[in-house]
Parts: sequence; structure tokens; C-alpha cells
Amino acid sequence: MSLRCRVIFTAFILLLLPILAFESAAAQNTIYFNNEDITDQISSTVVEGEFLIKATDLADLLDIDYNWHPSLKLLEMETDGVEVKLMANSRFIQIRNNNRNDAIRTEAGLVLIDNQAYIPLAKTIEAFGYLLEFQRDSDELYIFQPDTTINNIEWKEDGNQLNIEMDEISPYRVLQSDDGREIIIEIDKAEVNREFSDNVSNNNFYLRVVNVPDRALLRLVLRSRNPIPFQIDGGVYEYSGEDSDTLALSFLPQLKRVSIGDDNFFNIEATGDIPQADINYLSDSNRVIIDIPSLVIGNYEKDLRDNPLIKDVNVTQHSLDPVILRIEAQLKDNQIMQAVDNSEDRQSSILSFRKGEQSEISNLEYAAGKITFQSQSSINPDNFLLSEPPRLVVNLLNTKRGANIADKLEVDDPLINSIRTARFDNDTVRLVADLHELTGYNWHEEKKNGVYNYTISFQNKFSSIQSSEDEDFQNLAVALTGNPDYEVKKFTHPHRIVIDVENTIDNISELDLPEKGSLIKDIRSSNYVIEDREVTRLVFELDEYYNHRVNESDQGRVINIALSKHDDVLDDIKEMPERLIVVDAGHGGFDPGAIGRAGLEEKEPALAISLKIAELLEAEGQNVLLTRDKDEFLSLQQRVRIANQSGADLFVSIHSNSTNNPEVGGVETYFNHNNTEYSRRFAEKIHDKLSRNLGLVDRGLKNDNFYVIRYTEMPSALVELGFLSNPEEEALLKTDEFRNKAANLIVDGVLDYIRENGGR
Repeated sequence: MSLRCRVIFTAFILLLLPILAFESAAAQNTIYFNNEDITDQISSTVVEGEFLIKATDLADLLDIDYNWHPSLKLLEMETDGVEVKLMANSRFIQIRNNNRNDAIRTEAGLVLIDNQAYIPLAKTIEAFGYLLEFQRDSDELYIFQPDTTINNIEWKEDGNQLNIEMDEISPYRVLQSDDGREIIIEIDKAEVNREFSDNVSNNNFYLRVVNVPDRALLRLVLRSRNPIPFQIDGGVYEYSGEDSDTLALSFLPQLKRVSIGDDNFFNIEATGDIPQADINYLSDSNRVIIDIPSLVIGNYEKDLRDNPLIKDVNVTQHSLDPVILRIEAQLKDNQIMQAVDNSEDRQSSILSFRKGEQSEISNLEYAAGKITFQSQSSINPDNFLLSEPPRLVVNLLNTKRGANIADKLEVDDPLINSIRTARFDNDTVRLVADLHELTGYNWHEEKKNGVYNYTISFQNKFSSIQSSEDEDFQNLAVALTGNPDYEVKKFTHPHRIVIDVENTIDNISELDLPEKGSLIKDIRSSNYVIEDREVTRLVFELDEYYNHRVNESDQGRVINIALSKHDDVLDDIKEMPERLIVVDAGHGGFDPGAIGRAGLEEKEPALAISLKIAELLEAEGQNVLLTRDKDEFLSLQQRVRIANQSGADLFVSIHSNSTNNPEVGGVETYFNHNNTEYSRRFAEKIHDKLSRNLGLVDRGLKNDNFYVIRYTEMPSALVELGFLSNPEEEALLKTDEFRNKAANLIVDGVLDYIRENGGR
């Protein structure tokens, strides 16, 4: 979930703090010390706009030793190794702490009134390790002892995690600036250890530690040369040790180095695991484009020593939403480079390429809309479609034909007439698929037992949709030109039978649709994205639903669906099982989550929608456990522990999104593929309801590593309902109408899943 809040930064100038914080104090403010009203116990005044307190009163308040030297008009105060000296007619406070001496300028300094010494409260009390908070709306001044001490801040996991070690976790907020280059961690009632040293700042990051006296908090400001993709919902963790607690912020891996090794391999190295890259070869310009998701540009090294493969490399942060790093390599002298298999002897944080070797292709075949062949080494294809006549041309670079590759392969198929192969030049084999008409295709490489297997899958089309009826069933027959990968699903509210077909063109508008019959209300289609896979969705909306079954025929090219017309036709109708669902309202308490431009905090609609979801599910006979039912803070670990220890059947977490661009909006639903095999299906049911009926842009169903859906032990989903950074969607999230609508749609998705899967 990367989430960003608009933050207005105020520069707190050290010398002006007393004026800013205490100018109003002349009107005899109410003063609290450790939450006790001490207004009547002290004498105070304002001089030069600075709030002063009687020195003896402060000494009694803090239980510190003091000594007054009348001849020098010098005041000495000391406790726990801290010594403070002030002298009349001097604006400076001298502080000695652990053999370190500091002199801090004030506006008034020590002032004698009726032979009594009055000293600046703010600077003096801070020297002794106390914190101040001034609430201007109520003219109340609070003096606190710190609740926690920051002992150390350092990078872990090769710069992918920032650990903040403190005595114990105190209320905190994590915010991000508009440009994404600054993260602010505010920790309430915290101080920095007197021996603290900066182990964070480097040539890419700069850390500032700012005390905010009039708010009694510590602000850690981390500034980067580059945008910092950071997800508030998934990137903050807490760890408890024997002597201290750690607040950890996890960042996406950064590019660390692009280089040529001693073996002349071209290596791309990151500070963490490198995900699957999208690699495109541009033969006309002899370039390779490598797009790596979830990788940040960072402050990387570039070492392209003299080598036979690469002339130059250009690195850019191609996109931040989604995060994609682009590496463009210019090759030498028409060279070809091949990705090195990431086997066990190579690190997952390194993506390597080597000089291409000439491959020999073999076993060219065609079946059910797919061309397949094999090679002993990886092949870099150059593919394009031509329209007159329609054909797909595949240039297999740096290859030769094996003995069993024929010049021509005749094909009797609705998609293809024939497949031809020929030597195009000394380094290239050309494969041509003669098509009946232009269609899309996909290229797939798979290595198995040391052999590279290649598949060119042509996109199917719907060839017909037919309907027939008898006494018990309305029968649907959906025919396609090829053998498709598909899934038939049932949705409710309204009742719908849905067929999701991969690698298929949506040509329903070109077909003669059948009569709707006794059960079907409407037939429609659309393109849809599931887990980054594009599918064509064929929808049969029903007036009534009793049950259905699915059969295949004609080598899978026809999908037969029998719709029951009566309750007693099929014997596998299932009643709604009773399940335990954990509903998790994101953030809470001192953690507001994302903050909208008009001030709406994510935690508030998340709780309201979660409470409504619980009410609706219980009305449907389901058991519900809320991780929180009020405005309180729970760590991510606590939320997961609640779900796992309860033995829950399902888990859904409610959030709202944020980004730098106020025009971005929409709804997203997340699952984690490492959770359970059913999580994708559960999230899909919820997202189908939201994407079609909530009225927001559909940003898709996505796989991600959010903590609460990664470590829960039951099917889990995390929903991002709109963007608080979008003013229109922030306004919607304030309304009961939108909240109730979102809750009803999520409940519909949950119940659909339970009906079909029994809550597994």
C-alpha cells in the first residue's frame, strides 16, 4: 500500500522558540507538570517576549541542586551530570553535559526581580531533559518527563530498513512529503540519547533531528536525493527486545551497482531481491530495455570496464506508480546478450547477462493456437505483425535451424494457415506464421531440464454463443477459436455467471447473441485485470439462480454451462456456512494513516466502514471479530496475532490510499500469493463488487507484501477505498452514503466467497 500525506513543514528557529511558544503566557496560562496543575505553585513573568520562571521554584519542581553567587550574580544548577549556569546581564545559558560544553542564546537571560532570579523556562528545562507542549487554543503549558529515549538510528539489511531503537515504543506518526523525497517520523514525548550519533546520513540520505518543544515531540526528518517509495500500510514494523524496542521502516530495494565483471558478465546489483524483469530487445537500434519492478534508482555505482558486449548504459526511474526502474543498454557491434539463469549459485539480488551464444532450434510444432519449439540456449526474438497478407514474423536472433525443422508446416486451424521457417541472414532464423486474420499473441520462455521451451500463444476469439432449453436446464455453449485457459465463477447481487478467459480478444459485439431465454437477463463482456493478468470477461446476468454445472467439449474449445431451472435439479446446492471473519480497521489512535488535503484521517473512515461491515455480516448469520472497535492503536503484529489466535476463517483489512498526485484516484484490492492458495480468489470476489459498483476507477487486483495479509494464516485481503489525496474522493469518504455503500459491497464479496468456497 505506498501512501503519502501532504505535510506543511514549519521551520523552528532555535532562538525564536521562546517567543513562539510562550508569548501568550503573560496572561497567566495554566501550567501542568507531569499532568498536575502547578499554576499556583510557581512565580513567572515575561521579559523580552520570553517566559521566565523563578529559579527556586524550578529547582523545587525538578528537585535539582542550585547555588547562587551574589557577588558574581551567577546561578549554578546541577542534577544527574548536567550543569547549567546563568549570569545576570547575560543572554546566554552555559550547559555542561558529559564533558561537553554548550552556550545557548536566549532573549532575556537571567533577570533579577526584587532580588529574586528569574530564568528562561524553555531553554533551562530542555537542558535538564524535559519536554514542553504549549496548547495555544486553551493557553495551557505542559511540562513532561520524556516517555522514551532514542538510543540509536541505523540502516539494516543493506539499506532496505531503517531501525529506530528506543527504550520503549511511544506514540508515533510516519508522514511523507508531496515530492516523495522526505519522510517524517514524529515520536511523542521522546528525547535523543545524549550520546546519540548520526549513523544514517550518507551520500544519498540526510537525517535531521528536530525537537519541537511546544508540541512535546521529536521529529526525525529523513531527506533523500531521490523519491522514496514507502508504504505506510505495509512498511512500518515494531520489534520488542529485552532492553529496548525498535521501530523499523522498510523501504524498497535500491539499485546498488551496474558493472561488467571479470567474466565479462553484465551485472545489475540491488540492495535486496530483484523481481522478475521485463526485457525487450530493439534490434533496429541494437539496444536492450530492462524494466525492473519495485526497484529504486538509489545512489548506484557504474563500472563498465572495457568489454566485448556493452557500449553504454542509461538508468532512469521510469515510473513511481507503479515503481519501475529502467536500464537501457547499448550493445556493441550487433552483439546479443542473454540473461543468466538465476540458479542457486547466484545471488537473488543480482541480475546478470552474458554474451549471447548461437542457438539451435528444434521440435517445431503447432497445436490448439500455440506454436512451440525448443533450444539449447536462451533466444532473443524480434517479433512483429504484418497485415498484407496477415502474418506474424519472428526473427530468432543468433540462431540456426536444427535438422528436424521443416521449411513449411501445413496447419488446418481457424487461426493459422501454415508456419514457414528460413535462414534470414547468417545470424538469424525467420519464422513466419501465416494467419487467416491479424490477432494478438504472447511469447513465453521456460527452462526445464537444461532445455529452453518456447511458446507463441495466439489470442483466441469467441466464435459463437448459443443457448437452448429443456424442462430442467437452460444450456449455454460458448465456443472459441482455440483452446483457452478459463475460469467459470458465480457472483451474486445481482446473480451472474462469469467466464474469465485469458489470451482472448473481446469480439462479442461482432457475434449474433442468442435469445436470453427464461433465466438470462443480460449478456455483456469487458476486459479485466486479475493479478496483472488480462482476461476477457463474459457475463451472463440472471433473473433467477438455482444452481449450475460446467462441462467442456471439442478439446476444450466449447464451454458448456447448464443453468438449473429448479431447486431440486442438482444435488450439490450448498447452504451458507457460518464462518468467523476478522475485520481489521487500518491505523488508529496516534497513527492516523494517510491524511487528506482537507484533514480527513484514514483511521476514521476505516473504522466507520469496518463497524458497518461487522453489522452487516452478523445480520447474515456470520461471526465477526473486529481488531479494533474504537480509535485505538494496534501494531501490525497485534492485528495478525488477533486473527491467527482466533482461528478465523477469513481476514479483510480496510484502508484508504494516498499519493503525490491529487488527480489519482480509484479502488484497489490486495492479496499476498504466499498467504494461502485461496487469498487471490477471496480478494477477487471483494474487488469484483467494488470495481463495478463503487463508482471509482478500477485500479485492479494486486499481489503485495502488506504485513497483515502476508502473515495471517487464513485467506486475507486488504482493500484501499479511494484516495485521500484526491479532494473528490476525500469528500466521498466523509459521507455515510459512501461508507455504507462500500461496506455493503465488501460484504457481498465476502458472502459470495463463502457460498462458493465454504470460507476456506
